[in-house]
Order: sequence, then C-alpha cells, then structure tokens
Amino acid sequence: MRKRRNKKKTINPIIMPKQTPKDSNIVKRKRRNRIRLFRPFKKKKSTLPKRRGTQENIKYLVIPILSLLVLFIIYGAIRYVLFLKGNISKPDNQEISKVLGLEDIPTFPGSQFLFLNNKDDSVVKDFLSQGNSAYKIPDSKGFIDVEEYYTDVLKGLDWELVQNVPLGSPDKKHGIYWVKENKGLRIYSKHKDIWYESISVSDATSALSHQVAEEIERDMLMASSEKQSLLPDYPWKIEIPKEYIIKYSPSKLKELRAVSFQKLGGSDTVELFPIGQWKSKEMDYFLNDYCKIKEENELQCGVINSIPISFKDTLGLQSTLQIEDETYEAYAIANTHNYIVYILISNTQNNPLLDYIINNIKTIDEKD
Repeated sequence: MRKRRNKKKTINPIIMPKQTPKDSNIVKRKRRNRIRLFRPFKKKKSTLPKRRGTQENIKYLVIPILSLLVLFIIYGAIRYVLFLKGNISKPDNQEISKVLGLEDIPTFPGSQFLFLNNKDDSVVKDFLSQGNSAYKIPDSKGFIDVEEYYTDVLKGLDWELVQNVPLGSPDKKHGIYWVKENKGLRIYSKHKDIWYESISVSDATSALSHQVAEEIERDMLMASSEKQSLLPDYPWKIEIPKEYIIKYSPSKLKELRAVSFQKLGGSDTVELFPIGQWKSKEMDYFLNDYCKIKEENELQCGVINSIPISFKDTLGLQSTLQIEDETYEAYAIANTHNYIVYILISNTQNNPLLDYIINNIKTIDEKD
C-alpha cells in the first residue's frame, strides 16, 4: 500500500518596515561636586569594585583616630612618669612639722612619731613634757641622712653644733649635740629610730662623758666576774655574775615564776616579775597592778613618774616607784616569746646590775 507523504509547511517571516529614528531628549543626571575632606587631590577613577572603595574610606577614618588615641596614651604616660618623679624627688615636703615635745625643731621629712598609737597616754605626755621625743626613720633613709638634714636646718635656726660623736666612741655618748642660748639638744639613733633629748649646755659640750664613765665602770665590774645562767625553761636568758644569788618564786600567773638577784653579803636586789598579758592594757596599768600586789602585803606603793622607752622594737616604760619610804627604779618590758609583761625592778637607784640586765637580757628564742 502506498504511504502518504507529509508535506511540511513553511512559514514566511513577517518583515516590518523600519521606523525612522526620532530625536529624544535624554536627561542625564549631573554629578554633584562632593566636598572631600580626606582626598584633597583628585584621584583616577578606580576600576575596583565599589566595596573596596568603601573599605578605603573607612581606613582613612580609622587611621587618624588611632593616631590621636596613641598620642593621648603617650601623653598620659609621660604625665604619670613626671608625677611619680616629682613625688620621689620631693616626697615629704608636706609632712615636715615641729617635733612633738620640742618647740622649734622640725621633723625629719617622712619620719613618724614613734609612740603615735599611745599619743594620748599619760606616760607619753610626761615623756614629751620633759623635752624628749622619738621618731621612726623612713625605711629608705638612714641616720646619715638625718645628720645631714639637721646640720643644714638647725644652723639656719641659730643652733650651734658643738659635738658630733660617732657610734662606738669610747668616752662619749654618740649623737649630734647642739646648743642655743641656755639650752642643749642631743639627736641620736636608737634601734634605727631618731631620738631627741633635751639636756643642759654642759652636758652637750661634754657629750655626756660622765655617763659613759659610769657605764664603763659598771661593765668592767660585770666582765671581771664569772657568770651563771637562768634555768633553761625560763622565758628570759641572761648571764648573771656569780656574786649574786638567783632565787625563783611563784607569781599570780599560772606556770610563770618570778626571779630575783641578790648580791652576796648585801641587800641590793633586782627582781623580774611577770605581771600580765601583753597588749591587754596600757603599759602604765601594769605598774599599778604591781603596786596592788605590794599593797596586799600591807606595803604602800605608788608610781612617781614614767617615761616610754624602746625595748627590742616594743614600747616599754622606765619608771620610778615609791614603796613605803624607799625609792625604786623599775622597767615595764614585754617578752615577745610568751607575750607576757614583766616588771624589772631594783630596790635601789643607780644599781649597776639593773642597767646591765636591761641592756643585755634576751628572750629565750632570741639569737645571741
């Protein structure tokens, strides 16, 4: 059977007539002139994407801000260094005042009154009223700085330097001695502190040589004797000449004993008596407690006067007591080993053994 052929139809394209171009007024947007703060010179048009141009603009903003911030930090650091330098070079000018207990003596810059915490104590007031005082030297300074300072300052206040005795002088008390009109002044070092002592003009010119002679005589007497020690468990230790009898007796404090030293063939006695817990009350109250114990034995006792002393970096008292009709010389001192206050007392004044003990006694744990 004969197949029928499919004839494809062809589609003729429609040709449209060309239009003649018409003139059109195209309004182009004019580009405004922008004020460029950070681009004073015209740059060539960048072919980079717009995003990079934005980053460059941010960079030009950040760099000046960071520069200003760095300059501000440097300026602040310089100011701070200059401030510290000024404080180091002139740290204590504002702290200079008059020495407590003395009328016209300026304090050493940066020093502090040694008994500041006990300033209102009656004993400290008596100490100051006698023309004495004591100040703590700053840690960064030494007594040489103190000498140089007062050598310059006191001369400007019409004080005359009459003696400058170094430490260890064999026949004079160490210190710098001054005279003004009818007054004498000694400034010396004790336990790394500044001590001021009002003395007579004659004592200033002789540098207290008579006191040194008495001390030498006492030391020779003690050195010529054989020594004996206290019991090993006693909280104090000291070598006592064998011409003294050592006696131990009970006290009102549990497990603590008093000890006395009496010279053979004589009545001179020195007693070391435990009286109370250290820092539980003011030191002068311990002297009153000692008198109360004596009054229990029907003995009249009273404290005549007291002055503060520095004993092994602690506050102590040097006192005069009257028991019945006799005058006693006493010390109130603290033992830093067992935290007990002891009364060291002699039944006579100017007892060489008392002076020897107060200058040589040590706590049991203290190194020789």
